[in-house]
Amino acid sequence: MLKKWISKQLDAEVGLRERWFRLIIMLGMAAIGFNIIAGVFQGQSIPVLGVLLGFLAVMSFALWSSVKHGRFNRFSLILIILANGVFFPAMFFLNGGVEGDVSVWFVVGVTLVFIMFRGKKMLALVIYSLLAICATYVLGYFFPEWIQPIEGRGSTLFDSATAAVLASILIGLLIKMQNAIYEREVQVTEEQKAQIEEISRAQSTFFANMSHEIRTPINTIIGLNEMTLREEISDEIAENSINIQNASKMLLTLINDILDLSKLESGKMEIVPTRYETGAMFSDLVNIIWVRAHQKELEFKIDISPEIPSMLYGDEVRLKQVLTNILTNAVKYTEIGSVTLRAKAERNSANSVRLRISVEDTGMGIKKDDLDQLFDSFKRVDEEKNRKVEGTGLGLAISKQLVEMMGGTITVDSIYTKGSTFTVILEQQIMDEKPIGSLDLMIKKKIANRDKYRQTFEAPDARVLVVDDNDMNLMVATKLLRGTKVQVDTASSGEECLEKTKGRFYHVIFMDHMMPGMDGVETLRRLRKQQEGLCQDVPVIALTANALSGAEEIYQNSGFQSYLAKPINGALLEATLLKYLPAELIEYSGKEEEQSEEVIQQVMGTRKRKVAVSADCVCDLPQEWLDRFEITTMYYYIYTDQGRFSDGKEITADNIIPYLQNGGGTVRSEHAPVEEYESLFANTLEKAEQVIHITMGKNSSSCYAAAEEAAKGFDNVHVVDSGHLSSGMGILVLYAAKLAQTNLTVDEILKATEDMKARISTSFVVTDPEMLYRNGKIGRSVTAICKLFSLRPVLYMHQSKIKLQTVIIGSPEKAYQKYIKMQLKNINQLDSKVCFLTHAGFSVKQQNEFMQQVKEYQYFERVFLQKASATIISNCGLGTFGVLFMRQW
Repeated sequence: MLKKWISKQLDAEVGLRERWFRLIIMLGMAAIGFNIIAGVFQGQSIPVLGVLLGFLAVMSFALWSSVKHGRFNRFSLILIILANGVFFPAMFFLNGGVEGDVSVWFVVGVTLVFIMFRGKKMLALVIYSLLAICATYVLGYFFPEWIQPIEGRGSTLFDSATAAVLASILIGLLIKMQNAIYEREVQVTEEQKAQIEEISRAQSTFFANMSHEIRTPINTIIGLNEMTLREEISDEIAENSINIQNASKMLLTLINDILDLSKLESGKMEIVPTRYETGAMFSDLVNIIWVRAHQKELEFKIDISPEIPSMLYGDEVRLKQVLTNILTNAVKYTEIGSVTLRAKAERNSANSVRLRISVEDTGMGIKKDDLDQLFDSFKRVDEEKNRKVEGTGLGLAISKQLVEMMGGTITVDSIYTKGSTFTVILEQQIMDEKPIGSLDLMIKKKIANRDKYRQTFEAPDARVLVVDDNDMNLMVATKLLRGTKVQVDTASSGEECLEKTKGRFYHVIFMDHMMPGMDGVETLRRLRKQQEGLCQDVPVIALTANALSGAEEIYQNSGFQSYLAKPINGALLEATLLKYLPAELIEYSGKEEEQSEEVIQQVMGTRKRKVAVSADCVCDLPQEWLDRFEITTMYYYIYTDQGRFSDGKEITADNIIPYLQNGGGTVRSEHAPVEEYESLFANTLEKAEQVIHITMGKNSSSCYAAAEEAAKGFDNVHVVDSGHLSSGMGILVLYAAKLAQTNLTVDEILKATEDMKARISTSFVVTDPEMLYRNGKIGRSVTAICKLFSLRPVLYMHQSKIKLQTVIIGSPEKAYQKYIKMQLKNINQLDSKVCFLTHAGFSVKQQNEFMQQVKEYQYFERVFLQKASATIISNCGLGTFGVLFMRQW
């Protein structure tokens, strides 16, 4: 029955701490009961037995009360106060003082306080307990007659042993309790984390699906409406079509607001700065808003300062979104009067301006009490008066967050019933100081000025396959491409696509991503591996209604050449197709400015990489990898008796090795001058917004100083000292180039690259030190000694310096074998992804032997055996050999 009762108390639905405390109380009760029984048999004094019985009664009452009334905290507090302040001191005097066992129980009491309580209550109880202990010992010192001695040595030993055993058990249980509580809290935290991640995934999936399902019919409406506008139609039909187009874009804006709010709340919204033309941006804004203002018979005034620089650097898309929201609200909430757009630029520094854009309206204004709630999500001020105004109440909330993410501010001044002024202030970098001048922003009706559609090219022999599970989308794409005269086939599923590519070759494939059954990514994967297929290497463009962040990276990583977002823009569709069609198929093309890249820039703005990586040519990477990761290289100059040659362009290892083998004259290398580094950076910045240039170790070459000096003329060029040379430097370059293809910022890439340096192992063995001597790396006496005793120095990179690691004695062949063994054997925590074997003039037989030897010591997924650059060979000489790899973290 007792066992059943104890089990019931421990299994009760109470907190974990309470359950453990009850167990400790029950164990304490058992210990006191044991002491009482032992005391009776040993003839213990009546006072001692009385104290034990009294405390046993108190503990029993505390246990019963905590179970019955659930007041765990109160009764545990009372119990600790009585135990540490009354019971233990009383037992000290009644049971032999320091010769007894109470000292151990004082320790148990204080330990229990630390574990069972928190905060100020714990601090107060600790102080109380320590004062009680000190007072007990002080009183025992000054009043020794109060202490009753223990009779007999056997009783003393028995009490001491009993106290040690019981205290050990109690302290062990306390520690076990704390561990159990900690483990439970960790488990709860992990469960909550998993639930949050699941909710986040579900939310992302929901919004992706919602975006896809809603954008699909909008794609049909806008696409077919564009086909109508391309035809010879009356002004009335044209006006109706333009109204349909505007309404569709308004619906699309509402959808984007909801998706943007989701991205902002989940932290997935990104600011992507690019170059943009300020005149074009303001013209677009006016074209959008003028129609709405005209429909409400409002005057739309423009006051754009002609001194604003013509090209700035910032997130044009988000800035335009913010201004469109503000302007749209101004029109919506203004019934009579005007809306005014003002903009001016205040010079902030030599390279930046503070762009101040304000929107004034003569609308109903905002009550002072409502200003604090103006930027809240789903909140619309003065709801009763504005109930007929369309909108979700998200626009201003999203605008405020976007402006703050761009490092700016948005403020509002308003007088109720008179109107409001919203002001956005942003700092923008200057890309072209030329002022925009006086803009001709007079807007005429699009009906009168609508341009007649003209296809940008014709290619009647080109074959295109469009894959989409929605028949309307297939019809829209087919009609939008009708003017180009390309042969368009359609497939309504991934399976049908694979079936058609077995029997017919297509020059370009447009493929929807989210299809039932086999989606676009899986279809592409099977297409690339299709053994009987005719389109394994054909460019595939993704068609997506997924507007969530990271879409571009996802499709590029999945193997698509590019992607188009729905609703599909007709001009962009043609421009993308023209970009990937073979040139010989193009029979007709519009003017040069209407070619694919220019059209894409007109429609989408200039697409630049966020970060580009460049390096000195001594990185010794295979050309295929340089091309794949778009790494540009800065050449060195090689000086021979026959003149000066640029490494990699005018001279290579294949030229320099025979020259040296045939006893050629002097050879030396020198980095390019600062002006040529400046030219490299300027050319690279035409394709990227930021440049990371990686150089050889700065303490072993002056190329770092030249690149650093050249970078001073640019705000967005970052020079990195690799601390390595040859393929060791190349490993770092590859790592940075891979990171540049992700969404990491330039600062994050620079930090990761800095951390990677220590993982790279760069070393090489020199079998003939003559070239090191000629280039001033070693002295004549050292060279003579090396030749006399067949010494083969092994050099390695440390803190950007070339240092001597060891010396191998023997023939070059033995030196190579010992060097490989020394570098690879017994190396722990080695990264097995890639290893570079870089040499200067080895025979095919030697290369095969080295490859085999490397495989004996370590496994690498890929081993590259290649010749060093002409620059490396001209410095280290023939026969130099290096093993370069990475270590794990």
